[in-house]
Amino acid sequence: MPTWTLQEARDNLAIWKQALTAVSTGQAYTIAGRSLTRVNIKDIQGMIEYFGKEIDKLEAAAAGRPLRRMRQYVPRDL
Repeated sequence: MPTWTLQEARDNLAIWKQALTAVSTGQAYTIAGRSLTRVNIKDIQGMIEYFGKEIDKLEAAAAGRPLRRMRQYVPRDL
């Protein structure tokens, strides 16, 4: 059973894209002695990539397409 539904994955992707936009305007700031530090931009980009892949997997499963997987074999001479 998948961890996310397709709609949840799309919603989370949208949220992380909004977070990327917010971080691009300033990583940290202080107002009236209170400070706010946002998540590292690398973490946000990682989550955007993760949810993008999750959406691809869920859409492939919904369409009945197999997931593309790459396998590597190393020939050995016994």
